[in-house]
Amino acid sequence: ALVRRAHGRPEPVLAVGEITLNPAARSVTRAGQAIELTPREFDLLHLLLENTDRVLTRRVLEEQLYTWDDAIDSNALEVHIHHLRRKLGNELIRTVRGVGYMASAGTAGQ
Repeated sequence: ALVRRAHGRPEPVLAVGEITLNPAARSVTRAGQAIELTPREFDLLHLLLENTDRVLTRRVLEEQLYTWDDAIDSNALEVHIHHLRRKLGNELIRTVRGVGYMASAGTAGQ
């Protein structure tokens, strides 16, 4: 990703169902309407969309989203997932009980 940015080529736009995420502009739309996300919500959604239809464990998500200096509340990830579902709809992010979360192309936008 750093090499692409260094050569003036932005990361590709990610789209799943009605959701479109533009990493270069740090923007998200749902059915063409802009959606305001916090930086952490954006980063979480970006991770999930980059790994569409793959389950990401809670540990993997936390390692990618938080630094060593961040104090992580025990339910912080669940709170961010809840906010994303409220803003983007419940269909996009699936909970895989006992494992983690995934963005599912098969159900998004239905």
